[in-house]
Amino acid sequence: MKKHNFFERHSKKTVLILTVLIIFIFVGMSELVLQKFMGLGNPVLYDSSPIYGYRPLPNKEYRRFGGAKIKFNNLALRTESDWDDKRENKILFLGDSITYGGSYIDNSELFSSLVVKDFNGYESGNAGVNGWGVENIHGLVVESNFLPAQIYVTTLPEGDFYRGLTRLQGLPFFNNPPRLAFEELWLFFCCSQNNKRYRPWQDFSDEKQTILVVEKAVNKLRQMDMYLKEKGFEHLIFITPSLNQALEKKDESTLIQKMLLKHSLKFIPIKDELKKYDFSDNQIISFYNDNIHLTKEGHKIWSEIIRYKLAQLINL
Repeated sequence: MKKHNFFERHSKKTVLILTVLIIFIFVGMSELVLQKFMGLGNPVLYDSSPIYGYRPLPNKEYRRFGGAKIKFNNLALRTESDWDDKRENKILFLGDSITYGGSYIDNSELFSSLVVKDFNGYESGNAGVNGWGVENIHGLVVESNFLPAQIYVTTLPEGDFYRGLTRLQGLPFFNNPPRLAFEELWLFFCCSQNNKRYRPWQDFSDEKQTILVVEKAVNKLRQMDMYLKEKGFEHLIFITPSLNQALEKKDESTLIQKMLLKHSLKFIPIKDELKKYDFSDNQIISFYNDNIHLTKEGHKIWSEIIRYKLAQLINL
């Protein structure tokens, strides 16, 4: 009887040890897969500002999803080379995650990089930031006096006029790095689940409040446009459509267009430019990674549209 208890006790210990070992091996292999093949564990790090909300930290380089190379120069711009104090022949791209390009595309494949490919002597920098709205861009350029270039290109989807000043808190981004890829994945999951508690502010507002929010954003954009031009810089504004808008399945906001016209802001609807190419629906679908963000092919087409307008502006 005692012999039986001895073997039973030791077999239980063996099973426990094997179970723990298998768990450690599984976690270790999963961590490796998450790091190597999904690019997790080394997320883009951001600062935090009461003026412009947040931006990526400067002088950083990352390998993210699918091995995509993401590099930020000395001014925290997504570009390969550092910028000096000279503004001549520099083009700064402003916007949100569409301009930023996401973590699944290399710096060299962004429309901000492709635009200057045939512009001899010109270099571009990408100051787009995930989750930004018009007020974040205004805060950086006007209130923080961030003026490193001669030409400024702002690319906005309609949603940017409703965001107000976006802050880092509550977003699935980091300025305190995770220790493991699992930690990044877990925190992202927690953030996405937590945000399900909230409904958008539009659910609680009336038409008057919505108009107030949009006009406030358009005013900020107008102030920035005037600020840049008064200092002798050039500024182009592009409105980028969602996939449904590009496919004519959803109309563009008449409220935003009316506000832009009311405040005498010149803008270029990319949707109208796309029509000139006579693309098929399948081609347009191939330009989008989701309903708003672009694929590599989308960045190529957007760069052609923007390049043509820039060439007219600088007489190339």
